[in-house]
Amino acid sequence: MPVPGSASPPLPRSTAGLAQALRGRLGSVRFLMTASGLAFILVVDALIGYGMLLGRREALDAGERATRDLARMLESQTLRTAFSVDQLLRDLAFALDTLPDGTRRGSPAIHDHLRERRDSFAELADLVVVGADGLALHHSAEAPLPTVTLSDRAYFAGPRDGAGQGLHVGAPIASRVRTGTRIIPFSRRWTDRNGGFRGALVAMVDPNRLAATLESRDIDRKGSVILALADGTVLLDRPPGHNAPARLTDWPAVWQALAAQDEATIRDAMPGSNPAGSQPGVDSLVSVRRVQGYPFVIVATLPVGSALAEWRRDTAAWTAIGTVMTIAIALLTAFVVRQHARREEDQARLARASRRIRGILDSMLDAVVTFDSAGRIVTFNRAAEMMFGVPEREMIGQPIEALIPDARGGANDRDLTALRRDGHAFPVGFTVSDLRLGGSPCAAASYPASVGALRPDEPRIYVGVIRDMTRRKQQEAELIASKTQAELGNRAKSEFLANMSHELRTPLNAIIGFAEVLDSEFFGAVNERQKSCIADIHDSGRHLLDIVNAVLDMSKLESGQFELCEEAVEAHEAVGQCLMMVRDRAAAGGVAIHNEATAAVATLWVDRRAFKQVILNLLSNAVKFTPGGGSITITAGLDGDGGFALTVADTGIGIPHDFMADLFQPFRQAENAANRRYEGTGLGLSISKNFIDLHGGTLTCRSAPGAGTAMTVWLPAERVIDRSIKMDSHAAPAA
Repeated sequence: MPVPGSASPPLPRSTAGLAQALRGRLGSVRFLMTASGLAFILVVDALIGYGMLLGRREALDAGERATRDLARMLESQTLRTAFSVDQLLRDLAFALDTLPDGTRRGSPAIHDHLRERRDSFAELADLVVVGADGLALHHSAEAPLPTVTLSDRAYFAGPRDGAGQGLHVGAPIASRVRTGTRIIPFSRRWTDRNGGFRGALVAMVDPNRLAATLESRDIDRKGSVILALADGTVLLDRPPGHNAPARLTDWPAVWQALAAQDEATIRDAMPGSNPAGSQPGVDSLVSVRRVQGYPFVIVATLPVGSALAEWRRDTAAWTAIGTVMTIAIALLTAFVVRQHARREEDQARLARASRRIRGILDSMLDAVVTFDSAGRIVTFNRAAEMMFGVPEREMIGQPIEALIPDARGGANDRDLTALRRDGHAFPVGFTVSDLRLGGSPCAAASYPASVGALRPDEPRIYVGVIRDMTRRKQQEAELIASKTQAELGNRAKSEFLANMSHELRTPLNAIIGFAEVLDSEFFGAVNERQKSCIADIHDSGRHLLDIVNAVLDMSKLESGQFELCEEAVEAHEAVGQCLMMVRDRAAAGGVAIHNEATAAVATLWVDRRAFKQVILNLLSNAVKFTPGGGSITITAGLDGDGGFALTVADTGIGIPHDFMADLFQPFRQAENAANRRYEGTGLGLSISKNFIDLHGGTLTCRSAPGAGTAMTVWLPAERVIDRSIKMDSHAAPAA
């Protein structure tokens, strides 16, 4: 036994380790969360299970009450009917004793009286008065009185042989008046003044009418009722065909309950009418009771399945709810536990990331500075120390303006001027982004923590990236100087081409003019060889003049000096004039030309020379690149927006796909070899596109190698002059 005050002996190492692990396990937050979730699931499922059991007991109690109410209702209906029939028979006996024709067979007055009483009683099917000899004296039916004796009927033999004066009820019998129906006979002894037997008064009750009240209220929709005599004979069972026993004596449980007491509620399987008992009965709630004062027994049944139907639906719903709640609680518990585990992992990972990001910041070539909304510097990486020549510890808490005077003025991502420690200014690029941190103002070591949505109590932190732009500014200055030199060179080239074109056109015009004079033999006759040389000189000069004109137009377009001389031009006339220039060349090459633009009557507000030059260039290219046997089609018209479109389509060699991007570039041709098959400078399409662009239109091309080319000129609606307005203006003076 240890001495008080002395140290307790140490536990074995394995036991101490197990106890420590158990305490750590039980004390962990994740274990407590899991245990709480399981306990909550057990409590919810236990409450739902208890509610199900309680609901089942209540459903059975409600079913028992329903069977008792059903039995009482049938008892009330039976008592009312029996009492009314008994009183009716008493009154009938008094009337027969009073009326003079009471004992005379077949009296019309008695017949009318019986029929009137029958019609006033809904449950009655017939009233019959039987004499002491067993023959019918009167009845309420429309048929003649039966001539056969009724002495074999129980409703006659009972009152005759019985000493009492009460109401006799017999088993259901087939009606002799209403063929095919069964009736319940209620009879009473008819005596003379001396107490002698004079016959029997019989009321035939329709069992269907007896159960009409039950059927009108749909009381027996789920359950069933049986009305029987005291000896077990079944008088009425509803609903029909519910497999009730032929006699109550065939139902031992009910018969034993009636033997013990006049009213009882039991649970038993109702036996069927099948004597072999091959089909098992339905488990039911059964209410039995004797009718006081009359020989009747009432049995009301309700299948347990019907009584528990609603409970089963509720049970299924609650089971589903319990299952869903169990799954939901389990998933929520697992989610919370998992989130807690992730939070612990995130905290550890965040600590590692903080150190790693700080290392990354220190290894960056750009200066990175973080500062708060007041402009006080929070962090300062190593590149910033080298750029500004200031250690981080001296800059923490200093305003950002100490580094960049205009840091908080103007837009983000700007080129500013920064100051080094020695006062030297240099250009920098300054980019600022918003960094949101949780908790208290961050220190340098906690810079990368908790980036997320900004709460009202969170500080606003900004991250500034500073890049030295000294070298970039030098490169920009060099690029600007190079661009200026290139523009000056391009302008000088254009001016040179324009000047040279003017210088060349004068001698070329002279050469062409003298060639034409010589060809006309103005200075004397020339032979055929001389004529051929003169023609070559003329054609070469014309070709060279076309090239010079194209170069001159291109130089004017590039320098922006080309001015449009706009006027009203008939589209079909311009097309016709251009066709005259290429028709001979097309005929010589075996190319057919189809002009479908003759019907396109449209007046255009364009530069006549430029518009005709575009059409001529397109037609010349089509003739040049279409082999013999091919064709060229010219179409024109107005589109849906009122614009004018002219298309020159050929069946020539087409344009390669890889050349489509350079199609409208000057001096570019699909064949650049010295021995190319087609002549030209490569300026026609470029000049044409520039002319159309100056008019606000477009020049587009659709082509495929071997399938031909379609060039489309489109001019906007404002270039189309309304034909009706022009006609009205010419017609006005004549009026």
